[in-house]
Amino acid sequence: MDRICDYYCHLIDIALEYDFDGIYFGDDWGQQRGLIMGPAHWRHFIKPRMARMYAKAKAAGKYVLQHSCGDCNEILPDLIEIGLDCYQTFQPEVYDIEKVKALYGDKLAFWGGVSTQRCLPYATPQGVKDEALRVAKILRKDGGYIWAPTHAIAFDVPPENILALAEVFHQQ
Repeated sequence: MDRICDYYCHLIDIALEYDFDGIYFGDDWGQQRGLIMGPAHWRHFIKPRMARMYAKAKAAGKYVLQHSCGDCNEILPDLIEIGLDCYQTFQPEVYDIEKVKALYGDKLAFWGGVSTQRCLPYATPQGVKDEALRVAKILRKDGGYIWAPTHAIAFDVPPENILALAEVFHQQ
């Protein structure tokens, strides 16, 4: 694990030669109900290595953004502790978005919230608009929100729902 982390730290050093605002880390630690490996194993195997990589970004004055699908609620405090600024993907299927915003909204920005599992593939265009506005109302409060689908929009989303989402984004 340390050799893999060393490799990524080297890549971060290369990336830091360029002018940008943050580093986006991608992984998938969660499933629909909790962490794939559980919090104890995550804290033992993953957290120390993520802390090293986050520290490199922070030392260079960069924002730290993290992608992980699934429910990472158990480790959100750990991620904040090691320097996370923005968490993506914020899935309403696995999070009580109001509760998580209340708990961590002063320490963490959220990216996502418009469901690509339930809302976008199955709702009506008006349902998509209504849900996007509902999510935004909750997560925009006091700032710290990047309004977006929870993940890449899949092939099963009707084009009219994509257009409805784009329309509501554009009008706000």
